[in-house]
Amino acid sequence: MKRHNLCFAAVIAIVICSGRSGAQSDVESVASEQRTVGDDPNKTYFVINAAPAATPPSAGWGLLFVLPGSTGSADFNAFVRRIAKFAAPEGFLVVQLVAPVWRENPPTVWPTKLAPDAAQQFTTEEFISAVLDDVRAQRQVDEDRVLLMGWSSSGPVVYTMACQEQTPFDGFYVSMSVFHPDAMPPLENASGRRIAIEHSPQDDRCPFRLAEQARDALAAAGAVVKFETFSGGHGWRGAIYPRMKAAFEFLLEKPALEQPERAEAPDAQPEPEPDR
Repeated sequence: MKRHNLCFAAVIAIVICSGRSGAQSDVESVASEQRTVGDDPNKTYFVINAAPAATPPSAGWGLLFVLPGSTGSADFNAFVRRIAKFAAPEGFLVVQLVAPVWRENPPTVWPTKLAPDAAQQFTTEEFISAVLDDVRAQRQVDEDRVLLMGWSSSGPVVYTMACQEQTPFDGFYVSMSVFHPDAMPPLENASGRRIAIEHSPQDDRCPFRLAEQARDALAAAGAVVKFETFSGGHGWRGAIYPRMKAAFEFLLEKPALEQPERAEAPDAQPEPEPDR
C-alpha cells in the first residue's frame, strides 16, 4: 500500500457515522440526480440539491464538489445528501463524484497525475474537470463560489487541486487525511488560497502530525489556513455538520479590499495676488 494511502482502508468508523446504514428519512426531501459524463460509467456523479424547489441564485449556483473518502463509492450518497441539507451554504448544489474502480483492492482510490495507478484510464484531476464542464453545460454556475471537499483517502486530491497552478476552486476542505507534498504540485501555487484542515489528535490511521505538517507547510507557502481539531480518532466524530458549516463559511470569506492610500494634500501655497 502506498504511503499516501495509509488511511485508505480506515472505513468502518466513517461508514457507521456517515449514515450509510439505517433510515434515510431525514434526506428524503433532498434531490439527488445520478449522471455520467458522455455515457462513461467510470465518470459517474450525483448532483444534489437540498432545496429543489428553490429559485436558482441570480449569479448562478455555488458548487460544493465532494470526493468521499474510504472507497469513494456511491454508497456515500445518503451522507453527502446530509452534507447538502445540514452544512452546505445556501444557494449551493453538491456534486458527489463516484470513484472509478480500476481493479480489485487498488492501492489508490483517487489516483492523480503525480500519484497514479497503472490501471487508471484517466486521472482524478481529469475526472473533476470533466464533471465540472458537464455541470456548467446544464446549469449556470457562480464561478466565485466553487469549493472542493475530501476526507481520508480523497484528502490528497484536495491538497493536489489546491496546489495546481490553475484551479477552478475557490476553497478547499480536508478532514482526517494524509499529506505528502512530494506527490503534489508546488506548494507555492496555493498562495492566497483558503484551505480548511481538520484532524483528530487521536487518529491512529492517518497520523495527526501529517495534518500539522500540511498546516505549517501550506501557511508558509502563503495559503490562508484554518486548522481545527476534534476528539475521538479517525472518522466523522462529534458535531460534524456545524464543523463543516464553519469550514465552508471560512472558505467563502473574501479578504477585505485594500483601501488605496490617500494622497497627502500638498502644502498650501499663497494665492497669487490678482492683477491690478
